Amino acid sequence: MRQLEIEWVQPRITVTADLTDDNPDLVDMVWNRLVPYNSLQNHALVSGDHLYHLLPDPEPIHRAAEYKMRDRTEAPDGTVFLSQLQHIGIKYGPLTEYLPAAPIGHIVPDDVDALRSAGRYCWDAAYRTKEVVEVRVRRKGDRVDDYPLPRPPRVGDPGVQRLIDEMHDATRRSWTDPPEELVDMHAGRIGSRAGSRDQYFSTLVFLNGEVRPLGYNALNGLVRLVRTTDLPLETLREITPGFIRTPAEFLGYTGLHALEDFTGRSVKALGALEDREEYFALISTLALYTNMLNTWNLHLFPWDHGKEYPYPRG
Repeated sequence: MRQLEIEWVQPRITVTADLTDDNPDLVDMVWNRLVPYNSLQNHALVSGDHLYHLLPDPEPIHRAAEYKMRDRTEAPDGTVFLSQLQHIGIKYGPLTEYLPAAPIGHIVPDDVDALRSAGRYCWDAAYRTKEVVEVRVRRKGDRVDDYPLPRPPRVGDPGVQRLIDEMHDATRRSWTDPPEELVDMHAGRIGSRAGSRDQYFSTLVFLNGEVRPLGYNALNGLVRLVRTTDLPLETLREITPGFIRTPAEFLGYTGLHALEDFTGRSVKALGALEDREEYFALISTLALYTNMLNTWNLHLFPWDHGKEYPYPRG
């Protein structure tokens, strides 16, 4: 039996997960390629008692599951899922989101109560305190002293390689420490004064509404295309700007200047790419940077306003 240790550093909680045979290809990928790694721990905000975190590798984006549960709400507490959104998620209590999901393991029964404690801690961190919670995942029994962010593939053009290195380094710096631009935005330090009638709450709402689909849908979708289709490089060059340029420009206006710069330079760099592998290297690096921003925005957003919108009783 292959087992993982999942550690939440700040609450000092560690649980063991048994990897199962439901999706052997996905499990092999996690075991042989992904672990060990660390990430910022997120808590679900619309689906219920569910933890998830961003993986530092684009491979799950394009790997198809052999088996998906048709209704994840029926999964036992402690079920571990792998998502094409590049997440590992863990159900620890009631869910409302019934969408299909690919199971890869389960928390051992003796650790489910500890998992629930971690879930409650992470909910409080996301909803109220904004404490950063780091999650670390490794093979059970392994001693791991360092969790480096995997480097993307290299490309031939020196200018494009510099851009990839810059995006990778920016992602690494903010992998478990919040990006300064997002901290400023959530404190109202926005140079453009984006936000009608001298308030910035609506800007934070639009920030979330733009950065999430830019990463999950547009950029992850392009990564999936290059790995699952035979589209030629020239076609990928033609379609890419239409998916990513406009939202990145808007996000630059709201305060994410580095994202706007990286996206604009990536669009310009498309012509210097030699093949589809170099396209993958460039776009997957930009995708990881963007999805990292999304994880931090979801953590920093003032979700405690939710208490003002309770569901009607009865």
